[in-house]
Amino acid sequence: MLPMKTIQLLILVTLGFLFLAATCRPLTTDDLNKLEPRMKMFKGPCFGSCPVYTLTIYENGIASYEGQRFTDRMGLHTKLLDRTTYQALLKAFDEADMWSFQNAYKAQIPDLATVTITYYKDGESKAVKGKDGRPAKIVELDKMLTQIAESSGWEQQTDNGNYGLSEDMIADELLVNLSNQVDPNVWVIQYAKQDLQIVKRISPNSPYWVFRFNPDRMSPNDMLATIRRDAYVLSAEFNRRQAAQGRR
Repeated sequence: MLPMKTIQLLILVTLGFLFLAATCRPLTTDDLNKLEPRMKMFKGPCFGSCPVYTLTIYENGIASYEGQRFTDRMGLHTKLLDRTTYQALLKAFDEADMWSFQNAYKAQIPDLATVTITYYKDGESKAVKGKDGRPAKIVELDKMLTQIAESSGWEQQTDNGNYGLSEDMIADELLVNLSNQVDPNVWVIQYAKQDLQIVKRISPNSPYWVFRFNPDRMSPNDMLATIRRDAYVLSAEFNRRQAAQGRR
């Protein structure tokens, strides 16, 4: 006869399969919030094109991947981990003794991505944040979770849509009030990494220009925030479909 813990685990895995199979509509973050998380990893941005995403592993072996930037999997994706992988994760986190580490570790290389790993157990949670200065055990947990994040078999639940913006906004176009002290053709060069290009000037004497960029290089909200911080930009907002049609 199988041990009770093994039976319970099999039940959890079976429920996980049923949860995914019985859900005819795409899953949402609200659906996943009803599950109990066990471990989570958030990989933040760096000075380059590091993938930005959140990986969460839930009690029943369901895993979610939410791609935010510089990743081929934008939006929410899910998969069910095999029993061996899930058990290995639980064992590794228990043996690592997350509560024995600091909450954050100082980095020596500032342009690396900041990684936050969180462990949930018995109603409590412990997060460890850092870059290159983290303990070896935390780095090993990072490698295990990254391997899952980069594995195949993910199913897309919500597409990228309009990058979380309202439907009337054009996610890859900005309407910019640019200072007359700068040449737009020269100004866009500094944003070559984001593929920023001039679309048009609203009118011959208008200070407003429409620029288009690549949202896969930088998320729309990040791009808007970056442009707004520019010393030569007086104001900036997303271009809107109705307004764009009216200016044709």
